[in-house]
Parts: sequence; structure tokens; C-alpha cells
Amino acid sequence: MFSSGTFPRIVRQTPVVTDVKQLTVSTVQVAPRYYDTVVFDDSTDKKHDGWFIGGFVINKSSKRRPTRDAAMDDHREALHAARTEEPFPPRGGHDELCAYVSGMTSRCTCSNGGAA
Repeated sequence: MFSSGTFPRIVRQTPVVTDVKQLTVSTVQVAPRYYDTVVFDDSTDKKHDGWFIGGFVINKSSKRRPTRDAAMDDHREALHAARTEEPFPPRGGHDELCAYVSGMTSRCTCSNGGAA
């Protein structure tokens, strides 16, 4: 689709698959001095779409950097979060007892499910 000298160009993509999540951390060079790192939900039902992990909103946000080295730092940080953290949902839909809503934790403790 793209020749080797054109953009966008994939710099690194790393899948993270566990029993509760299927994510890909992707870093792409969009243009000269423009790299984006994104966390994607690869599950068929996109159950973590819009949830948070490691400073990213899954499928929704990216971190832009001007150099490959800085972008790779973001990639490693996002990859560490994807491997070690569980995604947590936005505030909507939580009950009053949820420790996430009260600001006590970054993890949902809803009685109606939430993040594991």
C-alpha cells in the first residue's frame, strides 16, 4: 500500500494478550518528526474501548513525540502498563461505593462488575 519511503510507517507493534485483555501497543511514524503511540483493543467485542490504561484511553488517545527515541520511551511505558495493569472504565456507570469514582484508586471496585 505504501512504499518504504512514505508515511505512515509502523515503527513497532506489540501485542499483549491475557485472559482478560487483548491489546496492541502501536507506535507509528506519521511524518518527519511526528510519532504517535496508541493502545488498541484487539478483542472482538472491543470491551475495553474507551477505558484507561497507563495514561492512554484505549482506541481513543495517542501520545505524540518529535523523535523516534522519545516515541520508543512512550511505547515501552505503554507496553509496561498493558502487561502489568488492568484497564479501568471511565467514571460513567459506577455505583457510589466504587473506590475509583471516589478517587481512592485507579481500579474499579463496583459491585456491578467494572474492571477486574
